[in-house]
Amino acid sequence: MDEIIRIAGFIENCYLVKGEHCYLVDTLTPASRKRLERGLAEHGVKPEDLAYILITHYHSDHTGNLAHLKGLCGARVGAGAGDVPYIQGDKPPETGSDLNRLGRLMRKYPKATASYQRFRHAKVDISLEGGETLEELGLEVIALPGHTPGGVGFLDRANRRAFVGDLVSNYFGRIGPPTLCASYSLEEIEASMRKLAELDLDYMYPGHGRIIGPH
Repeated sequence: MDEIIRIAGFIENCYLVKGEHCYLVDTLTPASRKRLERGLAEHGVKPEDLAYILITHYHSDHTGNLAHLKGLCGARVGAGAGDVPYIQGDKPPETGSDLNRLGRLMRKYPKATASYQRFRHAKVDISLEGGETLEELGLEVIALPGHTPGGVGFLDRANRRAFVGDLVSNYFGRIGPPTLCASYSLEEIEASMRKLAELDLDYMYPGHGRIIGPH
């Protein structure tokens, strides 16, 4: 079974997976780059060892070091089709949400939000709709929209575990939904969470907080 290593940034996670193929799920914020580099080095991995970089959604705390890593290695980048325009720079990031008061406040100050969401854009090699199988990695792609239009998860069905991005968080041991101020559809969040529940997972690897599973 592939080894999954959580690399924690300041408030966000990415995951290094070591097996027959070495890959990374998400890339932390630009401010967490040293933590990412240290996490790779501590586990004997160089950027050029990465075969894939999988992105759960386009927000800068998940794509912040993607362009930097792409410049160091030949890893293929996979991301949800609905988020590809944001990652590649064809669309600007959203500046807050109508789903709660904080999101509406963020919309009033779009420059501040845009500054937080700023990241270097990068080319996506594999545009994912959900339902695909990444055979080399033993993963199935799950469409998990709601937090962003093209949010995706990556399911290791054989080992009952999945990378779920920000659809589920685990702040301070409290498992909950994504932050609504940065989400776009409550209905799609609920549908995606039902989809996850039906998978009967043992482990979920969230974008924020500790790994969710039996301990």
